[in-house]
Amino acid sequence: MDSAGEEASLNSPELPWNQLYLKRRTESRILFRRRVCFTGPAAAAFTVVLAILILAAGSVSSDSEFVKVSRSMNCTEGQDCILSCSFDYTAGGWDEKSAVIWRRAETDHIVHGYYNNRDQLNNQLPQYVSRTSLFDSELQRGNASLLLRRVREGDAGEYKCSVNAPRLHGLGLTEVVVVPAQPTTAPAHVTVPSSVKCTEGQDCILSCTFYYTAWDETSGVIWRRAETDHIVHSYYKNTDQLAHQLPQYVNRTSLFDSELQRGNASLLLRRVREEDAGKYECSVYTPRLSGSGLTEVVVVPAQRHAWWVSGAVLLCVIAGLCVGLWLYKRRAGHR
Repeated sequence: MDSAGEEASLNSPELPWNQLYLKRRTESRILFRRRVCFTGPAAAAFTVVLAILILAAGSVSSDSEFVKVSRSMNCTEGQDCILSCSFDYTAGGWDEKSAVIWRRAETDHIVHGYYNNRDQLNNQLPQYVSRTSLFDSELQRGNASLLLRRVREGDAGEYKCSVNAPRLHGLGLTEVVVVPAQPTTAPAHVTVPSSVKCTEGQDCILSCTFYYTAWDETSGVIWRRAETDHIVHSYYKNTDQLAHQLPQYVNRTSLFDSELQRGNASLLLRRVREEDAGKYECSVYTPRLSGSGLTEVVVVPAQRHAWWVSGAVLLCVIAGLCVGLWLYKRRAGHR
């Protein structure tokens, strides 16, 4: 008996007590069918809308791919350190409403805030006062890195870099590991992380800071592949010098030249490739000091959307639509 027949049978004037139970159970079953197992045009419309939503969800970029940070950074106690954070500025954009906020991940307290085109430090943790800054001239190029000055033992822990742009927003977690300063009378001239993880196809910042006692036109920065000593990027006489640059890096590297006088010799590597993996040497020479540091670039594959999952779900939706139409025709045939 179909739902209509069952419902008609329940319209009897009076029923014995032993049939009242059956009546209530049958009413519950009919209600369940109407609420959950509905068929007909409503089912068709529902499944079509569901399929559209699934396809639309597959075309939206994940927030987790918008912001890139290093998994961990080794910072030397007493020295300045750059916590690398980059974002896809071509996809997210940047305007005066955009914001960058660095927080301690354990407490969510603010380390450094930037929005309305200026620093916002009213709620900054006291231990970071006068010790943090962004490279604000580089924000439009996707550089949200934090310069942390005079690193202390209490700075160790997890940090969260959050970026809010017009079209996208996201965050990344990085861990700061504070290592003791080497027993020397002078601070280390060049500081780099032991390794940097870069995602294939994305831009990546290779951090390099130096003790900026002086900087003039005779100063220079040279990035090399450590295995071959071939030049990746060079800068001296206040301009890029790329005549001997390795061909695979042409139009893919740049320094933040406006930040060199502040001790930032980091390299921006665009559209990372698999062959970019390996060891790099950052060499800095100034009128008073010179030095170099080695860092290893680890290239990780980009996260690709699992289209087969969406395809499988879509097939299930189509199958459900077919079953719904079949049940609807069968129900109509019994009337």
